[in-house]
Amino acid sequence: MTINLLGTLTQALDGHFADMAATAVADTQGSTRRAIDAVVPVLLGGLVQLGTGPAGAAAVIDLLQRTDPGPGTSELPQGIDTGTLMTTGRTLLSSLFGERLGTITEALAARHSLATSTVGGVLALAAPLLSGKLKALIAERQLDAAGLGQLLAEQKPSLAGALPAGLPGLLGLDGLTASAGTTAADASERIHAIAPDLPPDSPPPTLLRRWLPWIIVLLVLLMALTQLRQCGTGTTAIGIVPPPAAPAPAQPPAAPADTMPQVAARPAPVRLYFDVASVSVPDDSELQLQAVIDYATTHPDARIAISGFHDKTGNSDRNAALARDRAKSVKAVLVLAGIPEERIDLEKPLESTGYTSDREARRVEVTVR
Repeated sequence: MTINLLGTLTQALDGHFADMAATAVADTQGSTRRAIDAVVPVLLGGLVQLGTGPAGAAAVIDLLQRTDPGPGTSELPQGIDTGTLMTTGRTLLSSLFGERLGTITEALAARHSLATSTVGGVLALAAPLLSGKLKALIAERQLDAAGLGQLLAEQKPSLAGALPAGLPGLLGLDGLTASAGTTAADASERIHAIAPDLPPDSPPPTLLRRWLPWIIVLLVLLMALTQLRQCGTGTTAIGIVPPPAAPAPAQPPAAPADTMPQVAARPAPVRLYFDVASVSVPDDSELQLQAVIDYATTHPDARIAISGFHDKTGNSDRNAALARDRAKSVKAVLVLAGIPEERIDLEKPLESTGYTSDREARRVEVTVR
């Protein structure tokens, strides 16, 4: 029987863990709970990618042994050192995701309207606990590398519906939603594509239907022969009528001017406005960025520049960091929409000058180059 690791690991983070995580990341219970629900599929996806990749499940077993993930149940002891737990978690995350970890964290934060620090903290806390749960499951079922590899591969269907669009690519699971086989409906469609005139339930052709085309041809020949005899009465020879000249090939009509293909215009820069002290992208960000996403998708050479702005008041370093984090959140939205990360440039935070409102100073500009 297939084990649903996604459900098992989600249950492992109920109860005391959510309370502990909310305190450790200094965020509300609701935000922390949303972060937990968001990171579990990503952590499992990282394990699946590692265990079904070239190195195989042996790499997962080696990782669990090297990092000593610790507790494997949701019953965490009171007073556990969250600092030690997060240190172990960061080691695990680095091994699973490498340099992609920052982009994945920002993408999750943008997708679920969470602070990047909350997602990063919950990832670091959850990683060792989930790894410990997997380690306990391996021992309980006495799984070797082959058995663990099969178990991880069986998780792909449940992951396909749990990961947000764009994240499978970041995790190296681009083929996650690909069909594993051909269904009866697919086979039926392929048969109909080859023989569209023969419905699947059609009875075999009768004898009359089989010979009807030949009978028609014979009747046409008899009628033609009768006409030739009538035309040749009283003459000594029948003239051979030369075949008519082949008509000149028809020229295709010129396409009307208004139907000629139009070159897509480069979209105008997009401005996104953030709330005070917030790095969460506005709810309609993807809609506002749709023209940029469409253009970048159809123009592989286009690059996207993202600039975060801030005002002059307050601590300049803190303002610059806030502007930079807002720009990273917008970048995460574009990456989730399928734009390759290497085609997105983050410009340095810019100081707003001559702006008419504080809202203008809290903006991020997205420009297609």
